[in-house]
Amino acid sequence: MSGFTCIYLHGFLSSGQSVKGQWFSHIVASQARHPQCDKSTHLPNKHRITQVITPTYPIVSPQHSVQAIEAILLPLLNKHELVLLMGSSMGGFYAQFLGQKYHLPYIMINPALAPVPILAAEAGSHVNPVTGEAFCIDTDYCEALQHYDVAHLNPTINALLLVDEADEVIDVPHALSRYQALPTNRFKVKCYAGGHHAFAHIDQAWLEIEHFVAQLDKDV
Repeated sequence: MSGFTCIYLHGFLSSGQSVKGQWFSHIVASQARHPQCDKSTHLPNKHRITQVITPTYPIVSPQHSVQAIEAILLPLLNKHELVLLMGSSMGGFYAQFLGQKYHLPYIMINPALAPVPILAAEAGSHVNPVTGEAFCIDTDYCEALQHYDVAHLNPTINALLLVDEADEVIDVPHALSRYQALPTNRFKVKCYAGGHHAFAHIDQAWLEIEHFVAQLDKDV
C-alpha cells in the first residue's frame, strides 16, 4: 500500500490550523494508530493518504502564496514522494493551479475557482484575523490572481471536486461546469444538497476522498 503526502491548503483569511485541515490531519493520524478500525482497508487499490501537511501560507499577494506553497511541494517531489493536493475555497483555487502545473492529483472543497469577483467586492486594506498578516486587495491583486487561473484543464490529471450546493460565497455552477463539461473519467464530482461555504459534509466527503485516492493510477 502506497502512502500519499497530502498538502492541505487553507482558504482566505485562515491558516494551517483551520478546522478542516485539522480534521483531515486527525482522521489520517487516527487511522494510522488504529488500522483495525480503518474502514478503507477493503478498498481495491493500494493508495491512501498517510500524512497531512497543513501549512500556513501568506496571502499578502498571490505570488507570495504560490511561492510559499511551492517551497513545501517541490522538496517532496524532488524526493519522488507521492503527493496529493487538497484545498478549500482559495486553497482549492491554488490546488487546481499547482495540480495542473505539476500533474498531481488534487481535491477541491468549495473552491473559489472564479475568485476575482469575490475579492474585488472586498477591495481595501485587511488583516488576517488568524495570523495578523496585513494586506491590500486592489486591482494589482486581482490581476495577479488571473495568472493562476487555468484556462484549459488537462483532462488526464486526476481531480475530485466536492461542493455544497448552497455555498453562499463561491460560484457553484461555474465550478461544476468546469469539471463536468470534459469527457474524462479522471475528474470526479460530488455535489451535496444544502450546506454552506464552510462545508457541511466533511464526514460523507471523507469516503469520497478515500475512494478517489485508492483508485489513483500507480504512475501518479
